[in-house]
Amino acid sequence: MAGRQVRLQHDVRIVSVVAGHTPEELRYSGITIHCIDGGAVVEQTWIPLGTDPTYADDEALLTAWHAALSWSRSPTDTPST
Repeated sequence: MAGRQVRLQHDVRIVSVVAGHTPEELRYSGITIHCIDGGAVVEQTWIPLGTDPTYADDEALLTAWHAALSWSRSPTDTPST
């Protein structure tokens, strides 16, 4: 399918840090929003989610998702009735 698409994907990011003299890996759960045009990813936004997501987490995800969905609409699209 060609054209613009938006996909959401649960994702875990891993960050390596040194604590004292010991390297550690920190894992962060989140959702990646992929903006795809003609089959190629043209933009990605990662929204971190805590173990206990807050209202602010929900709002950040909805705001990013709304922006991606707005991007995906073609200027020639007509609203559904």
